[in-house]
Amino acid sequence: MKRLTVNKSTTEQDLLEKLEPVLLELGYECRDVEVMTGGSVCVRVTLDMAKGPNGKRPTISIEDCTKVHRVISPMFDVWDPFPGAYSLEMSSPGEHPPLRLMEHFQEALGGKIRFQTTEAIEVPAPAKPRKKWEGILETVSEADESIGLKDLQGLYQIPLAMIRDATWLQEWTVQDTKNQEK
Repeated sequence: MKRLTVNKSTTEQDLLEKLEPVLLELGYECRDVEVMTGGSVCVRVTLDMAKGPNGKRPTISIEDCTKVHRVISPMFDVWDPFPGAYSLEMSSPGEHPPLRLMEHFQEALGGKIRFQTTEAIEVPAPAKPRKKWEGILETVSEADESIGLKDLQGLYQIPLAMIRDATWLQEWTVQDTKNQEK
């Protein structure tokens, strides 16, 4: 079965294919792999946990990141994905988790997201074609392999394959637990 995913570089896709089975074996999910260049190379692996029975994902701790780093760092030495030095970082999804898989977009449905597209998309005049997007995720369609994003200018269907660097801009609220206990 084909996994629907956003557009990743060849190097990132190669690393994802190598990392996902290893992380699953360790009890984690690979939320994303990002290769950052400019001066020196940095590989950031974003870990996640599977959803629990309550539908929520347990939090990734520093201990989780350390454990995974100890296991995969020697693998990177063998794979040697870059000429020269590079750094390897482990990360939790944080408060703005990356969106890579169709399942991630389904989790964020109804929420605010931000992303860039691989090429500029035409929008109604007087606006110019754009690559940077931010709005409410209205629809997620596996059949069309696209998402529907609503912003101040309208509703746009955007193919998942054109999306890169997507982020869920979760809004956090503080709940009054004293009143909930009554």
